[in-house]
Amino acid sequence: MRKPIIRAMGASLLAGSMALSFSATATEGLYSMDELLDADVLDNTGEEIGEVEDVLLSDDMSVHSLVIRTGDILGLGGRQVVAERGSFTVQTMREEGDEARFDDFDYKVHMETAGEGVKELPEYDENWWNETRENLNQAWEETKDVSESAWENTKQATSSAWYNLTGEGKDATNN
Repeated sequence: MRKPIIRAMGASLLAGSMALSFSATATEGLYSMDELLDADVLDNTGEEIGEVEDVLLSDDMSVHSLVIRTGDILGLGGRQVVAERGSFTVQTMREEGDEARFDDFDYKVHMETAGEGVKELPEYDENWWNETRENLNQAWEETKDVSESAWENTKQATSSAWYNLTGEGKDATNN
């Protein structure tokens, strides 16, 4: 009776880990930060509203937000605003002409908001930087304890389940 349960549990764990690894390694694309800089930014109607000035990364090196220069004329005036991840998408398009190479792409950033909504975006300045940095640090501190506790609970539950299924008198966490 225990061997079929152990096999079923093992098969389920294996299938689950394979599904997780396939989804975790599935690529959505590969983008060049260098090419993304100065890319045109369009609102949700397709009207150009600015260009990418900078790309801000979080501690895990994922894109946190884009700094967009809006409203400047001949490089003068305008302002820099911050568009957080989730409020835009990046589209790549192959350049026309010779045989396509890996670096023959143009980038366009599409905002989810209309041109007037860009005025609502926070301005990129020292106050924004300090506030965002503090919020991210605080979120990490709050999440760190919960994550550590969840990991310990998972190890304990797995050890108990393994002990109950196998009847082996040893605790997997004390190897």
